Amino acid sequence: MSQIKHILFDNDGTVVDSEVIAQRTMVRLMAEHDFVMSEQEYSHRFPGLLGRDILRILKDDHGFDAPADFMQRMHGEYSISFTNKLKVIPGMWGLFRNLKVPKSIVSNGSVRHVEFCLRKVRLLSSLDGHIFSAEQVRNPKPHPDVYIHALEQLGLKPHEALAVEDSPTGVKAAKGAGLFTVGFLGAAHVHDGHGRKLKTALLIKKFSFGFLGFIGRQDV
Repeated sequence: MSQIKHILFDNDGTVVDSEVIAQRTMVRLMAEHDFVMSEQEYSHRFPGLLGRDILRILKDDHGFDAPADFMQRMHGEYSISFTNKLKVIPGMWGLFRNLKVPKSIVSNGSVRHVEFCLRKVRLLSSLDGHIFSAEQVRNPKPHPDVYIHALEQLGLKPHEALAVEDSPTGVKAAKGAGLFTVGFLGAAHVHDGHGRKLKTALLIKKFSFGFLGFIGRQDV
């Protein structure tokens, strides 16, 4: 692998431990409407997907017809839990601050969301690159658009950057952009078998892949 000039971090479930908050909120609201799914099954089936896409899959596969205000309620309850409970991934605070290679965030979330997350865990000032969001491109992850956009804006070729992703959705996006990709397994929403799902997302031989599990103690 040639010299890496930039590291592209996913945000939710990679830098901040937010996926488990969204997961628990969604599972609880579904149960209120008589659709029961365990947190583990939810994590296995929907890692990295947007809420609207999850509801579409649930309707197509299980006939779960969410009420019109479901996503509004979900966002409201998520925001409360998010504000009160959001933490940095154990070990990520020190890694993110001490890396000498420039780093950016590449996320399906909005720029505003990413900024709030990084400010909440005291890492926004350590971001020496940019925030690239799916709202800036036509298609979100698992499409490669946001990674391709990031490379173009940074003036980098795929082999000059490394992506760090926690979900098959993100891995597929990074793979589609031709990036060397690290599968991250340090978040609270990760269950047994998650690493295998990340490997499955990168079966094409011409793309490289690595793993990064828990990287240290809780720093914040």
